[in-house]
Amino acid sequence: MTIPTNEEHRPKKYSDKQLLKHILTFAKPYWKLFVFSLLLTTVIVIASLAQPYIIKVAIDSHINGIYAPMIFVDHSEKEHVLEVLDEQGVKGKEITTFEEHTYFRMSETDHELPATVQKASIVSIEGSHYLIHGWDTGIKNQNDVQLSNDTIAIDGMDYPIISLQDDEQALFRSHDYSGMIWLGVLYFILIITSSVTTYFQNNTLQFTGQSVIYDIRESMMKHFSRLQVSFYDKNPIGRLVTRITHDVEALNQLYSQVIVNLIREVLMLIGIVVIMLQMSVKLTLISFTVIPLIAILTLYLQKVLRKAQRYLRLVLSQLNAYLAENLSGMKVIQIFAREEKQLEQFNELNQEHYRAGMRQTVLSSIFNPSIGFFGNISMALLIWYGGRNVIDGALTFGVVYAFTHYVRQFFEPLRGLADRFNQIQAALASAERIFDTLETKPSIVNKPDASKLPNKVNGKIEFKNVWFAYQEKDWVLKDVSFSISPGETVGIVGATGAGKSSIIQLINRFYDIQQGSIHLDGVSIKDVEISDLRKHVGIIQQDSFVFSGTVFDNIRLNNRDISDEDIIRAASSVGIDPFFSHLPNQYETLLGEQGTVLSTGQRQLLSFLRAMIANPDVLILDEATANIDTETEIVVQDTLKKISKNRTTIIIAHRLSTIQHADNIIVLDKGKIIEMGDHASLLQQKGAYYRLCMNQNEQKMAKKQKKRLYQ
Repeated sequence: MTIPTNEEHRPKKYSDKQLLKHILTFAKPYWKLFVFSLLLTTVIVIASLAQPYIIKVAIDSHINGIYAPMIFVDHSEKEHVLEVLDEQGVKGKEITTFEEHTYFRMSETDHELPATVQKASIVSIEGSHYLIHGWDTGIKNQNDVQLSNDTIAIDGMDYPIISLQDDEQALFRSHDYSGMIWLGVLYFILIITSSVTTYFQNNTLQFTGQSVIYDIRESMMKHFSRLQVSFYDKNPIGRLVTRITHDVEALNQLYSQVIVNLIREVLMLIGIVVIMLQMSVKLTLISFTVIPLIAILTLYLQKVLRKAQRYLRLVLSQLNAYLAENLSGMKVIQIFAREEKQLEQFNELNQEHYRAGMRQTVLSSIFNPSIGFFGNISMALLIWYGGRNVIDGALTFGVVYAFTHYVRQFFEPLRGLADRFNQIQAALASAERIFDTLETKPSIVNKPDASKLPNKVNGKIEFKNVWFAYQEKDWVLKDVSFSISPGETVGIVGATGAGKSSIIQLINRFYDIQQGSIHLDGVSIKDVEISDLRKHVGIIQQDSFVFSGTVFDNIRLNNRDISDEDIIRAASSVGIDPFFSHLPNQYETLLGEQGTVLSTGQRQLLSFLRAMIANPDVLILDEATANIDTETEIVVQDTLKKISKNRTTIIIAHRLSTIQHADNIIVLDKGKIIEMGDHASLLQQKGAYYRLCMNQNEQKMAKKQKKRLYQ
């Protein structure tokens, strides 16, 4: 099925910078919560980054700490040596006293040491531990050494050696045991801190995201209420519903998860890089050789994914629009037995949505496995290069072990960024549609200096040389001029397409005229606030819309100043209370979306009650009696006479009998006024109005004759 591609269906395209600006505008009122979330994120990142480093310290300084380089001095030189080491900035830690010497583990042994200081190390040879004096770099290959009772030959040099028993080894490990306990406690604290912080961060983000989404939906609904009627003529309701529901929900993910988590993952990546560079620059560069490939893949997928997301949103809005239209018109579809044909169209559109969804899914599924693939390559390079260096003694096992954790942690955020990337593309595609809608400017707005009407208007209406077209230069009204006096009842008649309904839609500014002017009590309606104008002008339409809710709710329309008693009293005053009193729950009867439990006449009477309760100074009836039976029409006519008393009333009528009592009748033809006068004078002219009356009388006579034939 071909999807419409005109600008009416495609939203404006924004740059990422423009979209980010719009997105942050809605987040601005909640900046304190976002900052709080970022602080929590920082704590989470620090806790996560510290955990592998603690393991590295545990391995190198405690588990394998016994093999670390050492120095030793006589007891008498201990204090002096410590002072010298402090002056040189060399860090050391006393670990034990053994055979009249004090031993220190050193983080650095390349500094020039005092003459009284000697190097030492403990090595493991064939399962036994030996203390070597004068050697501090361990043994790379045990096959290259020669061991005797009290010396060891390394690289052709003999060094004193002491065989250590289990209790003597324990002396050198005494600080390792306590250190492991403290590291374990610290590791546990970090885990608890990370878990608690994550809990509060998630709750804060969800609250913030929901608050922002609430504001966006409220802004969209408020914006929709200000848009002119012509906007809804061009945009199917299903498409607009998609924007305020599905598209906004896509943004919810952006606010409640993506933004802060994206920052967390970026901070995590930066932190990992810094720590890895501090431990080993070469190993870091080896681990990150795959990053350029990831960057190229990301840039490519960014373009194709955004395009796929845009198209998916386009097809989804088309699908929803089609559903809304066909479900609303299901009665017509079944009347003309078009179920199969409509289903065929739906299946075509549904199939297109399926293909668009699968394309987006396939593209999305490429990214995450690709990150995992490159991560495994990086891990393989790390094990190959790092393992060799551990064997050669250039790196400690703790460093390589920490690197394996950090590389895994590095690619986890990248995988997370892959998921975020998909969410971001979906959110940005939806954001384009949302902000395009919000930036749609209403064509009918208040002037900056618009005034208010008085609480009570007289109801004098003047059309002066009015020209109007829905489409440019396709004139519906041509140079129309007339005047309606306060309290006067005026009927407007004419053939279909003559411009009758257009006149009433201009009075309350559903549309604006291109030329001429319209005045209410001598004031141009363009100089009056729109809401104030519509408060004084009430319209009863041919098809009365019924909302979900009770009869009371449908009449008061959320105006809490109107009590139930006011509604019942108004209905009784015009004699239509019995129509609603006989409903199952009377005025508390729940009505469906289209008022399915009400007859056409009852819906029309409901609209009359709405107009009465609103108490407008000008009342307009747009063929309000066209679809009701004769019995109900009699009631409506009586009701109309009562509510139009002392009120300017305009009646657009198909049945001429409903306007015979009018003070003035305007006859339209092809957008022009061709006759004007009361019922009697127009009949005397024997013009267009006379012919309309004769045609209706002939139709009535023909119906009566058919009825007699079938009796």
